[in-house]
Amino acid sequence: MTTEIAGYGVWYGELLKPLAKIKAKVAKTLAKFIPKRNQGKKGPFARLLTSNDGGPVRRIVNGRQTKYTGFFISVKADFAQMPWESRRGEKPALVLCEASARVISLLAQPHRLEILVNEQTMPLTYFPDLQLRVHPSFVDDLRAGVPFSAAALAPSQDEPDDRLVTLIIEIKDDRDARQNKPRYKRKLELAKQVYRSIGMEFLIIHRAEDLFPGDVRIASSVVSWRHTAVSQMDVWAVEKILRRSEKEAAQVVAALGGEALGWGKLRALHVRRYVDIDLTETVSPETVVRLPKHNSAKTCVRY
Repeated sequence: MTTEIAGYGVWYGELLKPLAKIKAKVAKTLAKFIPKRNQGKKGPFARLLTSNDGGPVRRIVNGRQTKYTGFFISVKADFAQMPWESRRGEKPALVLCEASARVISLLAQPHRLEILVNEQTMPLTYFPDLQLRVHPSFVDDLRAGVPFSAAALAPSQDEPDDRLVTLIIEIKDDRDARQNKPRYKRKLELAKQVYRSIGMEFLIIHRAEDLFPGDVRIASSVVSWRHTAVSQMDVWAVEKILRRSEKEAAQVVAALGGEALGWGKLRALHVRRYVDIDLTETVSPETVVRLPKHNSAKTCVRY
């Protein structure tokens, strides 16, 4: 009986040998794609993975979520769908960025960052919430402690569009339990080091401290009209009336046809960066409107 069992074990082992060889070959192939830590360098070793189409790497809205999720169709993202998974954090931040005169382009869930650490074999994985291309003064204001919503609605300082800064944003809700965990804090600190090494800025914004409801309402009053159809004739109309000096919004609206359609076109032209509306207060007929001096990276009209 013992001999029979031993013979069966030998036969079974011979059967598994090809499978073991295949497993070893697959493991060797996959190892080529895992970056190795360079012992001669300081700081974390990481890699940044983006999507093939240049859009978000995570779609979030997959039918399996038990929380509010959605899409924000952004003009500054070339009319692409930007996913969000926090209606009190990520969604208001997208609205503020869309309305900001100092934010040139935006991308939600822009990439996957993998950071290798000595404590574990698998890399730390991090998905940032937003990637922005902004004017340097926008980053300077945030570093100086200006709340994100106030910095987003601040007037443009006529900076050229060829000196932009890439800004990575992590948005934190007050109820997010992860922000108090040492391991998660360490991961964000490592991510900040990686971004700094490749010339990117990294900032964490908190909903209660950086996203004021009053500022979000002002931005929404403009962004909600962003899909209003505008043509080259509308562009020429605002350039003609604003060429010499800034004007009140009521005068510009009249040049665009007046009434609701004129207001919609004015707001849509602001999002496309053809005009600069003063958003420090609620938009009204007395609000100041002017032409930006530098808008080479504007979103061009389609017809």
